[in-house]
Amino acid sequence: MIIRGEILSHSYQGKGYIVIKNGIIKKVQHDKPKERGEFIDAGDKLVIPGLIDMHAHFREPGYEHRETIESGSKAAVHGGVTTVAIMPNTNPPLDSIESINYVKKRAQQVGLIDILPVGAITKKRYGKDLVDFKTLAPHVVAFSDDGTTPQSFKVFLKAAQLARAVGKPIADHAEITELSGGSIREGKFSRAYGISGIPDIAESIAVARDIEIARYTGAHIHVQHLSTSASVKILRDAKKRGVPVTAEVTHHHLLFTDEDLRDRSPFKKVNPPLPRKEDQEELIKGLLDGTIDIIVTDHAPYSKEEKSTNIEEAPFGISGIETLLSSLFIIAEKYEIPFKVLLEKVTWKPAQLFNLGLKGDIIPGYSGDVVILDPSKTWRVNEETLFSKGKNTPFLNKTLPGVIELTIKNGKIVYRGDRID
Repeated sequence: MIIRGEILSHSYQGKGYIVIKNGIIKKVQHDKPKERGEFIDAGDKLVIPGLIDMHAHFREPGYEHRETIESGSKAAVHGGVTTVAIMPNTNPPLDSIESINYVKKRAQQVGLIDILPVGAITKKRYGKDLVDFKTLAPHVVAFSDDGTTPQSFKVFLKAAQLARAVGKPIADHAEITELSGGSIREGKFSRAYGISGIPDIAESIAVARDIEIARYTGAHIHVQHLSTSASVKILRDAKKRGVPVTAEVTHHHLLFTDEDLRDRSPFKKVNPPLPRKEDQEELIKGLLDGTIDIIVTDHAPYSKEEKSTNIEEAPFGISGIETLLSSLFIIAEKYEIPFKVLLEKVTWKPAQLFNLGLKGDIIPGYSGDVVILDPSKTWRVNEETLFSKGKNTPFLNKTLPGVIELTIKNGKIVYRGDRID
């Protein structure tokens, strides 16, 4: 396969040709190569690495009415995502070799993307008894009790020590549950709208705990979906001191604020809750100065029935893997950030951060994971255009920038236009 187009990646920017053979990028060059094979002329369209989403929920096993590995994989390639780390809050949870192997087998059967299981920290994610870190480590990309975090300091400390011993990070949903319990961010808009609020300290105190345990143990702790100004400032200081802690932010936390909940939409109810304006400004600052390392989706699909209720009763979660790339264009324009800076946060940076090997760049020797997109076109988000079972997105019935023409995985076209190949 030979692709010609406007290449944008960590290692190469500008017009050029990509030669992919046996699923691997063989050449990247300005001049037309001598090799023969399927030729794809992308013209002036962007050719970028396949996106890497290090935080998503595909729900299978146990919650297939919300999403399956097949529907989630289709949604991923529709969104230009070729590698996905899936969280362990399934039923049964990913706390055993059996459940992890089930996910890996299903991913191979579907065969559209690379799926990286995240193992649970505690058995059944109850926050009490630790899993067998040594046994699970070779089969997972990280450990997390995502959706919850062990509330016991002693349990979390021991987990960090074991994670360090097996060379895997802990990805932590930083939340002190006895301080939370509301539906949106606590502040003037929660009071104005009459919706129960979650104070920012429910997150920032947990972040401070994570940092101190990372400092004490030397374990790599990755803080999931940061959402408050206080958390960013605490993390920034820790990084300056050399503490082995990293962090992520979702695209919806960069685009929406608590003020946007004036419509009381359950499709905007997410945990952690949407930030206040001052929080969002600090999130952007943290993203640009390196305090926040990567952007994720926290793709959390739900059935229409589950989300068709009032905001106080609806479950937390936004279905976001299909709108990630479009969101990057909106964020880039809104905050005057070069698109390349944001692109690296969903390609090269996560590959480096989680030691994913030869992914996230367009360079000889790397996986032939490539996306061709047209930034000049737009698409309409509705139930028919979304491949995910979860239609719970605040972008529903909105027009978004950036249309993905092709998603290529290991040199094979897996998405073309509106069709899964």
